[in-house]
Amino acid sequence: MSKQGQYSIRRSFTQLLDLMNLYPFVALGIILFLGILLSIVSIANHPPSLKSGETDSWWMIALNLIHGHGYSLCLTQYFPFCGPTNQMTAMREPVPVFLFAAVAWLGKDSLWLAAVLEAVIYLSIIIVIYFLMREWADTRSAVIASFLWATYLPALELLPQVSGDLFAALCTTLGIFFTLRARKTQHNLDWIIAGVGLGLAIISRSATLAIALLVIGGQTLDGLRKRLQPKNIIRPILLLSGLVILIMAPWLIRNKIALGRTIIGSSLTGYNLYRHNYMIGMPHHFRYVGPQEGYQAVKNLISHRTDLHGDENEGQMDLVYRGEALLIIKSHPMQYVLLSAYRIFPLWFDWEISEAYGRSTNRYEYLIMLLQLFLLTLALVGMWKNAAQTWPLWGSILAISFAYMAVDARMLYVMPVMPLVISLSAVGGNKILEKILGFH
Repeated sequence: MSKQGQYSIRRSFTQLLDLMNLYPFVALGIILFLGILLSIVSIANHPPSLKSGETDSWWMIALNLIHGHGYSLCLTQYFPFCGPTNQMTAMREPVPVFLFAAVAWLGKDSLWLAAVLEAVIYLSIIIVIYFLMREWADTRSAVIASFLWATYLPALELLPQVSGDLFAALCTTLGIFFTLRARKTQHNLDWIIAGVGLGLAIISRSATLAIALLVIGGQTLDGLRKRLQPKNIIRPILLLSGLVILIMAPWLIRNKIALGRTIIGSSLTGYNLYRHNYMIGMPHHFRYVGPQEGYQAVKNLISHRTDLHGDENEGQMDLVYRGEALLIIKSHPMQYVLLSAYRIFPLWFDWEISEAYGRSTNRYEYLIMLLQLFLLTLALVGMWKNAAQTWPLWGSILAISFAYMAVDARMLYVMPVMPLVISLSAVGGNKILEKILGFH
């Protein structure tokens, strides 16, 4: 490229970045409009159906609620003894289910209206991620982060589906945003909103409990390190933990009454722990276990458990799955540790997930892998020399990663922290632009 061409590109970028700084809300408005267009395209190209993703579970529980059947569902591939008199469920966390139940009631069971709700949540994250970035970075990075989220393909894929992932992402981002703000202001209201956000995230995707624990523990250690006054250490702990417990309590009590056990998150945890670890000790156990293999593993388990009566509910089967899985893990601890470490690849890149479902990885899926690698690389650059300031972001990413790697991992599960990854990526991208093109 000629020097004149390079100068022209540099000048165009300079003008674009200046406009971001001068008119950030105009830029945010343009990005929101782009997000609306992409939402329409995504939903139109992939109309919502019960076969989309996890719609068959989240949506069916919502429909059962509004049609007078209670919080119920029977999917025998997970819980083989469920039936008309045994279908009380805790498979899916309650807040997204209640949101979709309200939409189903308003829209007369319309899946299209559910897709609109998913789009609204996705668009809301564009706004929240902008203010999150303004809190700890700069205006230019805030605009870049909003754009990256608006064009993040895996998020757009979720719009025609019904699940709790996007809502968990919204609540997590909101919780971390107000955590960062509260660390500066020490205002009770900021800590309260942070606690509400983290609490709602937990009862949308229960693995985000790891994030809440990380924030509470990290804030405590940080306060001790900075030698803050005791009240400024204790108050955030009490507000955050108190609100998280208060928000979780109804779900815990309901599960105890309905299923006989205080299930903290989802009754599928035990199933997933068994399905994705039953093959430890066998040849070629470094893999993701597909649904057909998982179904056969459950059948084999039931055939040798002669103590089962055939009427076990989800809570009881969750204990059976957990017990069997823990026996296997205790027998092969090192192999379990290595398998958990391997799961970083399916967790962040969906590595060999398609093969587990009986198909080959296609070009689009390889493109998504490259996108993930690109964002993670930029996130490391963004975190560089910002680690102490940004520990609620990267700590949350690590916390949810370890939580899923211990049980079951695929890229869908990191959606609640992808806005945080993108936040760090935006700063990393901004740093690279400044260094390469000489922007300031």
